[in-house]
Amino acid sequence: MSASLLLGIDVGGTFTDIVVRDAISGRVIVDKVLSTPDDQSRGVMDAFHSLASKHGLDIADLRLFVHGSTVATNAVLERKLPRTVLIVTEGFGDVLEIGTQRRPNLFTLGVRKPEPLVPRELVLEARERIGRLGDVVEPLAEDEVERIATAVEASGAEACAIALLFAFRNGAHEQKLAEALRTRLPSLSIALGSEVAPEIGEHARAVTTVVSAAIRPLMSRYLAGVEQGLESEQIDCPLFIMQSSGGVVSAREAASSAHGMLLSGPAAGVRGAILLAEQTGRRDLITFDMGGTSTDICLIDDGRATLEREPLFDGLDLRIPQLDIHTIGSGGGSLARVVAGMLRVGPESAGADPGPACYGRGGDRPTVTDAQVALGRVDPERFLGGQMQLDADAAVEAIRRHVAEPLGISLEEAALGILDVADAQMARGARVVSVNKGHDPRRFALVAFGGAGPMHAAGVGRAVEAGAVIVPTHPGAFSAAGLVAADVRYDLVRAIGMALDTVSAADLEGLFAPLIAAGAARLDLIGLDEVVPELQRVARLRYVWQDNDIDVLLVDGPVNEASLEQGIAAFHRQHDAAYGYSSLSDRLELIAVCVEAVGRMPRAAHALDRVGRLVEEAGTRRVCFRETGWTDTDVRWRRSLAVGAVVHGPAVVEEREATTVVPPGWSLEVAEHGELLLTWSAA
Repeated sequence: MSASLLLGIDVGGTFTDIVVRDAISGRVIVDKVLSTPDDQSRGVMDAFHSLASKHGLDIADLRLFVHGSTVATNAVLERKLPRTVLIVTEGFGDVLEIGTQRRPNLFTLGVRKPEPLVPRELVLEARERIGRLGDVVEPLAEDEVERIATAVEASGAEACAIALLFAFRNGAHEQKLAEALRTRLPSLSIALGSEVAPEIGEHARAVTTVVSAAIRPLMSRYLAGVEQGLESEQIDCPLFIMQSSGGVVSAREAASSAHGMLLSGPAAGVRGAILLAEQTGRRDLITFDMGGTSTDICLIDDGRATLEREPLFDGLDLRIPQLDIHTIGSGGGSLARVVAGMLRVGPESAGADPGPACYGRGGDRPTVTDAQVALGRVDPERFLGGQMQLDADAAVEAIRRHVAEPLGISLEEAALGILDVADAQMARGARVVSVNKGHDPRRFALVAFGGAGPMHAAGVGRAVEAGAVIVPTHPGAFSAAGLVAADVRYDLVRAIGMALDTVSAADLEGLFAPLIAAGAARLDLIGLDEVVPELQRVARLRYVWQDNDIDVLLVDGPVNEASLEQGIAAFHRQHDAAYGYSSLSDRLELIAVCVEAVGRMPRAAHALDRVGRLVEEAGTRRVCFRETGWTDTDVRWRRSLAVGAVVHGPAVVEEREATTVVPPGWSLEVAEHGELLLTWSAA
């Protein structure tokens, strides 16, 4: 094996996806293994064993391994976090309970706040005070440090978050507490708000610091397990971890800043779509990543996905740079049920174990995948290229017993209803990232991937009136492909808080200078010679006395008068698009300066994989559609379709990791880079 091989492994709720790409030739190997929810590192090693046994790869010669994991995501969602202590400034012990005015739905009176990640009895108040400008109002005495350290030790906590008031201006008191705790409790996981989220907003900073401290032990153990597995297999290559921002960092850095991994897997899919935009020239996309448990949707405008710096994750107000991804609880494994005479689909999922009824692993409740199987759209004999046999009878029985009979409808109507409900839920999610934010979906192409995405691409695309529907190459492992296309990325921020008209261009560049230097230094430590550094300046602005911040990307290079004026004009445009108004005469406030330090990784030339055809000629099978009922339907193997080939619906295009459904009235064309373009053509 050549040392030019790059490996991406993405752990999902049902399957672990694997992509190996040759950085020189662009050749790709794709594989899937079942996930191991009890210990995801076992699934990762299963992936390595599959590459060696099925594909004959010498995995000891890999040049780079990039990994996406849901360990951090699941730990926070399920609240399976280690015992954690929070230290705050005296008088702020209720900071987690009080929260903010942010609400998931403005007009829902019965909204319930999520339970605090740290119970009140584990919140410790320290007698100290830093002023809003960073001056010491009340010193942190040595006896107070001793009292806090003793209380932390007595709590039996495994993690400790320190989030003192205005520590982002002056972190001396946080550092003093941390040093005492490290001396007394060397195994304690400690996170400082002044390092994790050095920004204004005490509640969000405290929550983010708690999340960071709590999931560090979990991620450290998990990544240590992965590295031990690599060592046992004598695999010696750099290990990088996907972050929520869409960039990757080393495993060591990922363990120390574990809060950056909350959307590790979904971010990889968006990264893959950005690469697709670069390759095809289609720069306006809506990503539609439908897996076994959930669907992740993100808007890419002019080749760039929005980076959300104040996300709301499962009700938690955070300060973590992450791609603006909207997640809904609807996937291939989403369970269908009848509640009060109405059909519901999701958010509960069958997961990997027991999985859908058709998996034959003990599940007996119907899922979206079971509906696809029952309607003939998935071939039970060729699922995963024949590696996994599905039980169609079990799918039919589950739908009949749990949906058709309770509603008094036919099996076909029940299965089609399950798909209709799932499509409607996902279309609503696509509108959240487009229509709700002032974007016309007719200007965007819907990019469908994930194991289940291509089966629902046409239905969701038509529901949102997308300008085009695209199924990329290797859609069932597209997120893993995005991993090997990702760049190293660090997001650095410095809180400012001053009127912009009091800052000259030279002054502004001076504020950026320390962050530019820090970003360049971190990129230098990567250890990969071919990485190309890029340092982008971002100014966070708002109207004076207002609360709606806008991140403005300044032009490349040092700030000058021209670039500052362009940035101000961009702020007014973006504010108008986001909030419906702008005021050119109002003063602006500089809230923070940010630097996106990006290390561009080598790009592989794209190569279409036409070897190993399973089926070269067209076949037919009976498939049920709402428009036609059961009908003889063309079935094509995707590798047999050359660029320029056109397939008219109804049809099914199969490949090892996914199935693309072309309903009646639709047509499909193979585009230049092998992606499938679906078009609604009926009158």
